[in-house]
Amino acid sequence: MTDFKTVLGEESDFPMSDRIYNTITENAELLTFRKGETLVDIGSIDPDIYIIKQGIVRGYMVNDGVEMNIYFGMDGTLLASMQGYSLSRPSIICIEVCCPTTVLRIRKAVFDRLMEESNEFCRWVCGVFTRRSCFDELKAKVMNGNAKWRYEWLEKCRPELFDNVPLKAIASYLKMTEVHVSRIRKEIAKRSKR
Repeated sequence: MTDFKTVLGEESDFPMSDRIYNTITENAELLTFRKGETLVDIGSIDPDIYIIKQGIVRGYMVNDGVEMNIYFGMDGTLLASMQGYSLSRPSIICIEVCCPTTVLRIRKAVFDRLMEESNEFCRWVCGVFTRRSCFDELKAKVMNGNAKWRYEWLEKCRPELFDNVPLKAIASYLKMTEVHVSRIRKEIAKRSKR
């Protein structure tokens, strides 16, 4: 549990106190998913909040029949369909499990009550969204780099994705074709053998 508490603490700009950690774990239910199962599906109304305890998920949209991977979530990541949580509307994203994954689910009514009752919890949640905004800025910068640099950045920062996520999803996230990602992999492998 110490490792989960650590990664959960890294999700926010505000410190993870024992009180916040206990608030989360005591008000959540543990759910387990197999690879390929969906946590939230496109078109479903799901207002609940999920936190990955262990595993990897991907969030994607479908545009003209093509999946566009927009994010990966790993241990400690807080997830939700914001359409469902904020607007009670059908999700426009699919959150799919990439490997056996365990999540904590906090029902919306419970999450809202916790936000009202605890300023400390509310600040921690605000810090999650601040940290996420910082990462979104970094991702925007990375995605403007050349293809090889984007691939190497992802491999360096998130190596576990390459063992657990289909190449198609990684290529989509990097805004490349699978063929292009394969070429970059081969080029890097050749270079490292020298």
